[in-house]
Amino acid sequence: MERENDNRTSAQRYVDILTEAGFKAVFGVEKNKDVLIDLLNVVLPAHRRVTDLAYSTTEVPGFTMSNKSVRLDLRCTGEDGTRFIVEMQCYRQLNFFRRCVEYAAKVYDSGSERGDGHGYDIPPVYFIGLLNTGVPKFDRSDSAIWRDRYVSEYTFREKESHEVVDETIFLIFAELDRFDKELEECVSMADKWFYSLKHVGRMERLPEELKVKVFERLFEACEIARFTPEEKLKYEHDMITERDYTDILDTCRAEGLAEGEAKGRAEGKIEGLAEGEAKGKAEGLAEGKMEVARAMKAKGLGMALIAELTGLSEEEIRKS
Repeated sequence: MERENDNRTSAQRYVDILTEAGFKAVFGVEKNKDVLIDLLNVVLPAHRRVTDLAYSTTEVPGFTMSNKSVRLDLRCTGEDGTRFIVEMQCYRQLNFFRRCVEYAAKVYDSGSERGDGHGYDIPPVYFIGLLNTGVPKFDRSDSAIWRDRYVSEYTFREKESHEVVDETIFLIFAELDRFDKELEECVSMADKWFYSLKHVGRMERLPEELKVKVFERLFEACEIARFTPEEKLKYEHDMITERDYTDILDTCRAEGLAEGEAKGRAEGKIEGLAEGEAKGKAEGLAEGKMEVARAMKAKGLGMALIAELTGLSEEEIRKS
C-alpha cells in the first residue's frame, strides 16, 4: 500500500480535512456535494439515505440572547426536507455536546416557522460531528461496547424499550480521534472513509486499496492544485487564521495555568500544611483560569467562546 510520508520535502498535495479550513474547502462548496452525500450515507442510519442535497445558509439568525447570529460549519437540506448540520470539531470544549444540542434544536425550531398552518409538521434535523478530538463527557472506557465502534448516535428514546416515537433531533458523531486502524485493516466503507479523512492531508497519491469512485472523488476534491485561484486564496487565508487562533488558545492556556499553579504552590507553602497547599493550588488554578479569560478578552475573543473554553460563567469573565 501507499503510506503517507511525513518527511517529504515536496509541497502538500491534499488539504488536511481535519482542520476547519480543509473541511470547508472540500465539503463547503456545492461542486463537491456528491462527496458529502457519500460521507453522510456512511454515518447516517440505514433508513436515512441521502440522494441529493441543497446547500443552505450557514447562518442561523436570532440565535443568542443578544439577538446575534451564529454561523455553522455546513448546513444543507435533503430532498424530503430533512436538515443536516455537519461540523468538524478540532478543539476540546467542555460544553461541546450541549452546544450541538442547542444548534440542532434551533434549526429544528426554525422548521415550524413556515406560517402555513402545519406548525408541527417539522422535518427532522441530523447534526453530524466529525471529531478530531475527544469530548470531555464521553466515556469510552467500556471496550466491549466501543471496540471497533466509532459512530455514536443520540436522540429522544424511551428509557427501557429504546422506542423512538418520531424522527426529531439526532446527534451523530464520527469519533475519528479514536480511529487508529492501518489501511490494510480497513474492511468496511466506514473504516476506509475514516482512514481517508484522517490521512489524506499527509498522502502523496491515492492508495491502490482506495481506488474506487467514491475515494477518487474525495481525493480530487482535496487536491489543492485543482482549486480555483479564489478557492486556493481562501483556503490559505483560513489556514493562517486557524493557526493563529490555535496559537492564541495554546499561549493563553499555558501562561494562565502556569501562573495559577505557581500561585497555588506559593500559598500552600506559606500555610505550611498539606490542606493549605491543596487549597492554595486550587485557588491558584482558579486564578489561572481567570488569567486565561483575561488574555482571551484582550485578544478580542467573544464572551460565549471564552466561557466554553475556560468553564467560567460569562458573569465571572466580565468581572475578570
